[in-house]
Amino acid sequence: MLIAIIATAAMAVGAACVAFDAARREPAYRRGTLCSGVAFLLWGAISIAALAGLPDVWFWGVLRPLIPILFIVATNNPASGLPARENLAIVADGWLFLANLVGVTWIVAVQQNLVAVRPEIAPALLWFVPVMLLTSAGIGLALRTMPMFRTASLLAIASSSLSLVGDAIGLATRTELAVPFWALAWCLMAYTTRLDNGGVYGRPHLDPRPRTLRLWQLPVPLALALIVVPGATDPVVAMLLLGTSAAACIALTAQSYRTEQLWNDLTARSRLYEDLLENTQDVILQVDDFGVIEFANPASTRVLAMTSEQLVGTTLTDYLHPDDQQLTAGVAVSRRGEQRVETRFRPAFSGIEDDSGPVDPPGTIGLVGNMWPAEKSRWRVIEWGITPRDDGGAVLVGRDVSDRVRMQSELLDAAQTDPLTGLLNRTAFLEAVNARLADGQTVAVMFIDLDNFKEVNDTMGHAEGDRLLHKAAECLRQAAGPGDAVARLGGDEFAVMPAAADPEAARIAADAVVTAFNGFDETAHGRPSVSASLGLVLADPAVTRTAREVLRDADLAMYRAKQRGGAGVVDFEPWMSERVMEHHRLRGDLETAVRDESLTLYLQPVVDLHTRQWEGFEALVRWPVGAETWSPAQFLPVAEESGLIVPMGAWVLRESLRQLAGWRDERLGMAVNVSAQQLVGTDFFDITMQALTESGIAPSRLTLEITEQAAIQDLGRTASRLELLRSEGVHVAIDDFGTGFSSLQYLSRLPVDILKIDRKFVWGLGQQAEDDVLVRSMLGLAAELGLEVIAEGVETRRQAELLLEYGCRLAQGFLFSPPRPIEELRASDPFVSPAPAPRIPQPRRAVDDRQPSR
Repeated sequence: MLIAIIATAAMAVGAACVAFDAARREPAYRRGTLCSGVAFLLWGAISIAALAGLPDVWFWGVLRPLIPILFIVATNNPASGLPARENLAIVADGWLFLANLVGVTWIVAVQQNLVAVRPEIAPALLWFVPVMLLTSAGIGLALRTMPMFRTASLLAIASSSLSLVGDAIGLATRTELAVPFWALAWCLMAYTTRLDNGGVYGRPHLDPRPRTLRLWQLPVPLALALIVVPGATDPVVAMLLLGTSAAACIALTAQSYRTEQLWNDLTARSRLYEDLLENTQDVILQVDDFGVIEFANPASTRVLAMTSEQLVGTTLTDYLHPDDQQLTAGVAVSRRGEQRVETRFRPAFSGIEDDSGPVDPPGTIGLVGNMWPAEKSRWRVIEWGITPRDDGGAVLVGRDVSDRVRMQSELLDAAQTDPLTGLLNRTAFLEAVNARLADGQTVAVMFIDLDNFKEVNDTMGHAEGDRLLHKAAECLRQAAGPGDAVARLGGDEFAVMPAAADPEAARIAADAVVTAFNGFDETAHGRPSVSASLGLVLADPAVTRTAREVLRDADLAMYRAKQRGGAGVVDFEPWMSERVMEHHRLRGDLETAVRDESLTLYLQPVVDLHTRQWEGFEALVRWPVGAETWSPAQFLPVAEESGLIVPMGAWVLRESLRQLAGWRDERLGMAVNVSAQQLVGTDFFDITMQALTESGIAPSRLTLEITEQAAIQDLGRTASRLELLRSEGVHVAIDDFGTGFSSLQYLSRLPVDILKIDRKFVWGLGQQAEDDVLVRSMLGLAAELGLEVIAEGVETRRQAELLLEYGCRLAQGFLFSPPRPIEELRASDPFVSPAPAPRIPQPRRAVDDRQPSR
C-alpha cells in the first residue's frame, strides 16, 4: 500500500510540474496549463486518500468527477464557434466510443477471469455513470479537434480511455488496481502540455462539420464480443443482435455519408457566397422592418467607412442625412417591389461633432471618393437598391456615387458659373430672375458696366483686363447683401438682383455698389481709372413677363448713365424703351432702303482756287424720307452699328462712278468716303475694281476718303489694301486731317495722296492766329511729303484768299456750292448726258442721332 501511495504521489507531482513548466514557458496558454497542473495534483491527492481509506461516497461521488471537469475546463474554448445544443452531440460521440471500448474490455476481462468482480458492483454503477459522462464529453471534444490537431487529440482520447478503464477496474475490484491506469493517463496528458508549449489549451475553434459514423461507434464490436466469447449469450440472441447491428451500421453509415456530402456542398456554396460578399464593390446590408441592421458585408468598411461589427445592431437613421430619411420609409414599404433610393450617408465617429444639418456649400456635394476618411464630417452619397425579404425586412445594396454626384455638381456649376470670376453666368442669372417673376414677386435688377474698361484692355493687355474683372467681381460680392444674386453677363458687364425689391432698398443697394467701385482700382498707374455705370430697374411681374425684358430695360438705363458721364446710377423709365423701339424701326427701314437702293447721292464740287473751275466731286449719301431728305448724321450711326454701312458703301461707290460716267469732261474725279468696316472686308479690293470696270471710269479719277481713326484701327491690313488699290491708280485721301491724336505718328506709314484739312481749322482763318499757324503747318507738312491738300468747309472769300496765299490749291465748301442733288449739278453743266431718276420710298421718321454729319 505504501509503495502505491508513494508512486501515485510521485506520478501526480511529476505530471503537475510538466504542466506548470509549460505555463511558465508560454503565458498565452497559461490558463489551460495551470488548470491541468491543479487537476493532476488534486487527482493524485484524492487517489492517495482513496488508498488510505477515503469512503467511496466522497471519492467516487464528489472528488473523482471533479477531475474530468477540470480537464474539460482547461481544454475547452468558449469561442469554439459551436452552439450550446452541440454539447449533447459531443457527449454522444464520446459515449459511443467509450461504450464499445469499456464494454469489450469488460466482457473479455470478466469472461477470461482476468479480474475478480466484487459482489456489490451494481451500486458502484451509480458512481461510474457520471464519471463516464464527463469523460465522454472530454473525448467528444478531442474527436471534434482531431482534423486540426491530430496528435493532441489522440493523446487526449487515449488518456481519457485509460483513466476510465482504471475507474471501471477500481470500482469492480479494488481501488489500488486503478492506479497504474491513472498513472499512464497522467503521463499522456502531461505530454500534451509539452506539445507547442501547451498550445492544445489555446486552440480557438472546434471543427463544426458533421462527423461520419465509424464502425467502432456502433454496437458491432460489442456484439462481436458477446458472440465470440463462449457462454455470453445463446445463438439466437447472438444471431439477431449481429444482424440488427449490421443493418443499423449500413443504414447509419450511408446516412452519415450523405450528410457529410451535403455539408461539403453547403460549405463550398458558403465559401462562394462569402467570397462574393467580401470582394463585391457594393455594400450589402440586411435590415428588419424597423431599419435595424442585421448583417453588413466587408465592403461596408470601404464604402461606408464603418466595419460590419460597428453597423450590426444599429439603425439606418443613425447615419442618414435628415432630409434623406425616405430610405427607412422605403424599407417599410419595400414589399411592393424593388426600389432605388439615393441618400447621403455619414458614419457616427466617436469624438467628432456630428451636426445634423448639411455641411456643404449650396449647390455642392461635399464628400467624394478619395477624400474619405480625411473629410469625416462630410457626407457620402450612396445609391441604394431595396429588395424585400419574404421573412420581413429587406436587403439593401449600396453603391458609392459620390464621384458621379460631384461630377454632376461640377458640370452644373460650370453651366451656371462664370469661369473667370466664379459668379453666376448669364443663363443662371436669367433663370433666377424668371423664377422670381414666376412666383409673382417684384424684381429689382442692377445692370453694371465698367467705365473705361475697353481702353484698359486695349492698352494694357487681356491679362490686366482679367485682373480688373476678377477684382470687380470681388467688389460686387462685398457690396451685395445676403441673398443677392450676383452675375457676370459677359465682357465687363455685371448684374445684381437684390433680395429686397422695394424701391428705396433697391436704390440704396445700387448706390452702395457704385460707391464700392469708386477707387476700387487703386493700381491704375498711368492709365484710365475704371469706375461703374449702373442701370436700375424694378420689374412688376404683371407687366414684365421675362427676365430678358428686365435685363434689356436695365441695360437701357445703364447706357443712359454712361451718357451722363458714368460712375452713377440711372433708374429705368419707359421712354427709354420707346426710343429703342424707334431705333429698331429705323434700322428696319434703313435695311429696306439699302436693299432696294432707294437712297440718293448729293455731290459737292471740289474747286481749284486759282481758276475757280471744278476739279471733281465728293459723293455724299442722303436718305429721302417723305418730304424731307435726311443727312448722314441721322442714319449713319445706325448703319455702322448694324453693319449696313458695308452694303451701303458699296452702293455709293457704284452709283457715284456711274453718275460720273455721264460727264464728258474726263478731268473730273469722284471722292467716295470709305468706312472702317469696309476696309477690313476681304473683298473690298474686288468690289472697288468691279465698280470701276462697270462704270468705265479710269482708276485715277477715283479717290477713296478714309478718316484717321478708321485707318489706324488695323494699320497693317489697311495699309496693304490701300497700297494695292494705289498700285491700280486709285487715289487715297485722309479725311478730317488734324482731328486724330496720332495723325503725324501714322501718316508716313499710310499710302496717302491727299490730305483734307478739317473744317474747324478753316473756320478760324483770319480770326484765330493759332488756326493760321496750324493750317500753314499742315500745308508745309503736305508739301514736304509730296501730298495734295483739299481744304473743307470754305464759306467766306477771306478764307479762300488766305488758303490760296498759304499755298492751298483745292477747296470745297458753301462758298462754291453746298452738297446738291446730281440733277441740279447736271443742269448747271452743259457737258453731261441725262441720268435716270432714283426711286424714293417713304420710311418712318427717325429720332435725332448723336453722330456729326460727314
